[in-house]
Amino acid sequence: MARKRISQKPRRTILVVTATEAEALYFSQMRKDCRYANMTVVWEPDYKDLANLITLAGRMRTKEQYSSVWLVFGFADLDVSVQEVKELMPHAEKKKVNLAWNNPSLPLWYLLHLQAPKGFVKDPAMIESALAGQFPGFSSDAAYLLDEGLDLHLKLYSAKSKAAVNASSYNALTASQVGLAPTNMVALLNDITDICGLADLTHNQKRLGLNKNKG
Repeated sequence: MARKRISQKPRRTILVVTATEAEALYFSQMRKDCRYANMTVVWEPDYKDLANLITLAGRMRTKEQYSSVWLVFGFADLDVSVQEVKELMPHAEKKKVNLAWNNPSLPLWYLLHLQAPKGFVKDPAMIESALAGQFPGFSSDAAYLLDEGLDLHLKLYSAKSKAAVNASSYNALTASQVGLAPTNMVALLNDITDICGLADLTHNQKRLGLNKNKG
């Protein structure tokens, strides 16, 4: 008697390519904290410009057949303008690479877990100063995420929904002034949840307890 074949759809995968080491470390924390086994994070330091980064991310998508690919970058880190990003959107679409940006840089996303600025903040130093008030010793450098900020994603996780609301408010307030929403992180996080499923933080309960006691 022939065995009945059970057809099963292949598991979807997501690739997050980052322009900076700090971005890669933050998303690696997310991957570990949430147990997103089908999420891959790659820091791509050898690039010429944003257009080249998009091309490199597209090549990774083709080579490894990822279901979804996102490129994370900060405007200040790449020294790009709103107009330049807008002009490269068709190129990204052609390469099937989604863009997740922060203007000026990733710490804006951290800050949105705490508050929504009342106006557009262009200077990364101002955001860093605000975060240092909440997280002593905070720095936007990768070294922070390897030491004092090793649990930064875990500390921010409980305010994830608040960050999405603040991002929406901040984007609505500043997009017309700036020419493009300052952050597109929510779209990336929604795609991660869609592909990887809900986060599993059970293995972090002890760490969460320790963080709460410290707070």
